[in-house]
Amino acid sequence: MKIFRAPPPGFEADLPRPVFSWAGLWSTEFQPKLEAFATQKLGFRKWLLRPRNQLSFSLFREPRNQIILGKQGMLFEKEPLRAAMGRDKVLAPAEVQASVQRLRTLQDTLARRGKLLLFVVAPSKAALYPENWPDSCQSQWNQPSNYERLRQPMQAVGLNLLDLSALFRAWKATSPHPLFPQGGIHWSGYGLTRAADTLRQYFHAHSHFQLPAVRQTGLVVGAPPRYTDDDLLKVLNLYVDPSPNPPLAYPELAFEAPNPGSPRPRVLLVADSFGWGLVEFYPYFDNWFAPGSQYWYYNNEVVWPKVNGAVEGPVAVADRDMRVELATHDVVLLLFGEQTLGEVDCGFSEAALRTFQQQAN
Repeated sequence: MKIFRAPPPGFEADLPRPVFSWAGLWSTEFQPKLEAFATQKLGFRKWLLRPRNQLSFSLFREPRNQIILGKQGMLFEKEPLRAAMGRDKVLAPAEVQASVQRLRTLQDTLARRGKLLLFVVAPSKAALYPENWPDSCQSQWNQPSNYERLRQPMQAVGLNLLDLSALFRAWKATSPHPLFPQGGIHWSGYGLTRAADTLRQYFHAHSHFQLPAVRQTGLVVGAPPRYTDDDLLKVLNLYVDPSPNPPLAYPELAFEAPNPGSPRPRVLLVADSFGWGLVEFYPYFDNWFAPGSQYWYYNNEVVWPKVNGAVEGPVAVADRDMRVELATHDVVLLLFGEQTLGEVDCGFSEAALRTFQQQAN
């Protein structure tokens, strides 16, 4: 059964107004940003997105906006699909070895100061469901992904590694509910709760921190997609969905109060967009971690905690004092999806080790 949507204005993320500077003008960075911003503000633009996109999709089965239509109506984003096929930025063996050794050195350096470093690999929807790739992609799948290049070397050097990608592959056949939504990029609300529970178990087994307990008080099955579970569908801007989602499940959670005898860790989360699930889909971040914990998005921008409902800033990671941040956090939690691993940890370990080296000199 296909779902018909009423025709509200098409979804499109608002672009920020570009800030003029002479440097941006002379480098030609300002002009295309201004053009894109002005184009988006054209009258009736959002109202016309859906008819244009629906016509393209209905006639040619070609989604717009870097989205790929797979089998069974499953939607994929282009870049994660390329990463799963091993066709994105390829890490050479020397890069793999250097990156893994740098992470192990940082892990040891933090451990000597009583701190924990944990690298978590989030699963890729594209890698988890290759049977739903379009045939054109199947024929191009001829080399390992960066996840496959990094996994064994990370294990070999003894890196603190929580491989959720491997776990999701193991859970896939027997999971009672979808681990990824048909029309979304990230793990489903149900998949997130299983990932978070595994993360909590890791903390208990490998650190002295006891994160507050979480009770499931209910389960809503068949509800409309929540939060990011239909983000690709929104970007498609269609009147008619390609296919209905299998019934999605949303656990209802209750977080227990922290145990006075077990202080919560102050965590520095350095993550790609999978970090948002722990922050906003379900409030794990605020309930599990101590005040002062931060979320560094792609190691580029501080996006959490919020002040009065919004991040105070924009706050660039480059403006933070790395020496202070490393000294005042108990745990460095690196969380990156398979599709991001071409950048490994987005430069965090290199910057952190440089800071420690400067302190020693």
